[in-house]
Amino acid sequence: MKPRFASDYRTLLWVFVLFPLVPGLALWRPALCPWLLPVQLYLSYCSGVFTHNQTHSSVFAGRWQTLFYSAWLSVFYGCPIAAWIPTHVLNHHRFPNREPDVTRTDRHSPEHSFWQALRYTLVCGAWQLPLVIEYVRRVRRKRSRQWLDVRVQVGALIVVQLFACALAIAWHGPLLGLGTYAAMVLGPALIAPHFMFFTNYIQHVHCDAASPDDYCRNFVSPVANWFLFQNGYHTVHHEQPTVHWSLYPALHAARQDRIHPSLNVRSLLGFCVENYLLHGFSRRFGTAPLGTATPSAAE
Repeated sequence: MKPRFASDYRTLLWVFVLFPLVPGLALWRPALCPWLLPVQLYLSYCSGVFTHNQTHSSVFAGRWQTLFYSAWLSVFYGCPIAAWIPTHVLNHHRFPNREPDVTRTDRHSPEHSFWQALRYTLVCGAWQLPLVIEYVRRVRRKRSRQWLDVRVQVGALIVVQLFACALAIAWHGPLLGLGTYAAMVLGPALIAPHFMFFTNYIQHVHCDAASPDDYCRNFVSPVANWFLFQNGYHTVHHEQPTVHWSLYPALHAARQDRIHPSLNVRSLLGFCVENYLLHGFSRRFGTAPLGTATPSAAE
């Protein structure tokens, strides 16, 4: 199984070694759960990044390798990755944060706060569900290759999750086994899509959806982007969605000067601290819609 890009050997290390190893160790020794849970949550986030990358630029060229890889990812993402096609590729990329985008950040409110971000993250999946249902109906009617993808991904997700649950119960009994399975396997898989919903929110909230340059936010820390497989570079991804993730830093460097400086943010974590913690103490922190007075200017 040779990837199309050499940089995806690191992706495969995460997917085929770390993804099963970390929860497997926890199922084997539940006492390790407190130590492994932070790592597992990071891997849960990575599962969303990898499913996103796979949707836009497949790791493998071969049909059957791609089918297997997509099914394996679906187990850890907690959702068939085919769901990205109607919601993300055909909707969000076509109408990035504009009125037809079902995931637009101002759908509930134009305000930006922790509670707004949390509410968006929790309900975003429900907004996308009709698009997913219609997509499944369409590919089922056509009996297309995509219909096989959906069935294999759903089947792998159910079978592997049930196997992990049964294994945990067999090793540790119903109470400890179910608790360990829920904390280290099922829970991270269910949270993974919400990590992506939240990331989409902070990448677009209070940006200018009508601008050719300022419609999304980038997180440019080289260290963070190494761990998140360059997921912070969002503008160039929208402009060239089929380009491999390893090329994002160079593409961003070539056009970053045309992006509003406030939209090239050092780190995702720092953005969250400023907007959802420090903003409660000082108005100099936080965002404002581009073209309006900034929080600091309003003081």
